[in-house]
Amino acid sequence: MKLKTIAALAALSLGAVAAQATTANLGTLSPTISSSGGVATSFGGIVNDNFTFSVSVNSIVQSNVTTFLGNLNPAFYGIYTAGADSIVGNADDQLVVGHGFTSVSTSHFDTVTAGSYYFKVFGLSNSSLSAYSIAATATAAPVPEPETYALLGAGLGIVGFVASRRRRDY
Repeated sequence: MKLKTIAALAALSLGAVAAQATTANLGTLSPTISSSGGVATSFGGIVNDNFTFSVSVNSIVQSNVTTFLGNLNPAFYGIYTAGADSIVGNADDQLVVGHGFTSVSTSHFDTVTAGSYYFKVFGLSNSSLSAYSIAATATAAPVPEPETYALLGAGLGIVGFVASRRRRDY
């Protein structure tokens, strides 16, 4: 009896793994964000740049800003909503998430809903010439298929059935 139960549970587990939704790659954001970024040409010069993009479905945005020349410190970038009016830099814009950056390349993964956004990059130059690069891509967030929930319900039903039979046996 135990062998049949274990075999049935193993079959359900394998079926649940196969029913997961696939991740669709939306490619690079629009407009393409893969840029040499901005440049500060004097000590104490300020970098304050915006890069707009939009996503049509809930997505996971992978972004990376890296200093490749000189030194920017402090150096921050954030993803902001473009607000209800879709105009960058107005009072209705809201920070979604913010990150610091250095010369060490570090990717950040952030979840955003469908809509218009922009990257705001800010840095203060601590050398005579400083520059950064920015890169980002978006991937659709995975959504469970209905079959996943059906298999979950079936598995819980079988576990409940087995538990109730064991109670009757004792």
